[in-house]
Amino acid sequence: MTEYPFYRVYDENGEQYCDCGWEKHAQEIIILNKDVQRLSYKKINAPILDQTVDITATGIAELPGQQGLPSPVERLHDDIRKSLRKPFEPLPQSESLEI
Repeated sequence: MTEYPFYRVYDENGEQYCDCGWEKHAQEIIILNKDVQRLSYKKINAPILDQTVDITATGIAELPGQQGLPSPVERLHDDIRKSLRKPFEPLPQSESLEI
């Protein structure tokens, strides 16, 4: 049986605070919370089951692949398309103020 180590962080009441995959992260959490609460951590070796499940993918009832997106104008609502067809009209320039 293979074991996978991880690090469990506990609060001052001995309750689980969080789990970390790296010891460095557990230490960083303790340092970051040192002014708020007293934390500790412990290394835990969790067993990993040596069972492997083999699966195969079948191509039954697959959807066809995407053929490409429509052009941006085709995806717009009719009202927006009409407004895009209007010629560009510049906005009037406002008076500038000296500061």
